[in-house]
Amino acid sequence: MRTVPDHLRPMIGRVRAAPAQDPPVPWHRRAAYAVGGLTDVGFGRGSDLLLVVSHAGRGVFDCLTGQRVARDASVPEPGEDDWQNTQELEAEGIGPLAGQAVRTSGLAGGGLALWTPDGWKAERLALDWPEESLLLVSPGSWIYETRAGRSVEFTKVAAAREVRAWGFSPTGESLILATSSDVTIFSRRI
Repeated sequence: MRTVPDHLRPMIGRVRAAPAQDPPVPWHRRAAYAVGGLTDVGFGRGSDLLLVVSHAGRGVFDCLTGQRVARDASVPEPGEDDWQNTQELEAEGIGPLAGQAVRTSGLAGGGLALWTPDGWKAERLALDWPEESLLLVSPGSWIYETRAGRSVEFTKVAAAREVRAWGFSPTGESLILATSSDVTIFSRRI
């Protein structure tokens, strides 16, 4: 078993001790949806529209409002053209994303943006695997030791298992957490 380096012990202690809570202002929890068998998610190009892929089809959520705006429960039958390419990490959009190839993050790989243009950061740490700590770090802060001009500030938004994706929309206005069983949506527009 490997020993944790001395310089990381304070950070690990802070993260483990932090309670899971909703993110700070200006972020707001918009919605949480049960999505059994969730495999992948992805944002439409330059938007806050989230495509959610599961074993029971696809859905689209407007992350600024938290509303589901489209649902297609159909899944390809054997021999039919598949609407998801796990090698290219893309899925065909539906509803307002129809006709678009949406880049995905989830079981097959990929990732969402981890920084916003104005400096918010999404951190994902597996300190106590299989549980992962999902942190939101405000601009100018970070999770490690204090340095001149930086503070050690973060919010542990969740401690979750089977995380498929954690990160921001292309606009930086939405933040999502997708696990194998649900999707939680946060945004900072009212």
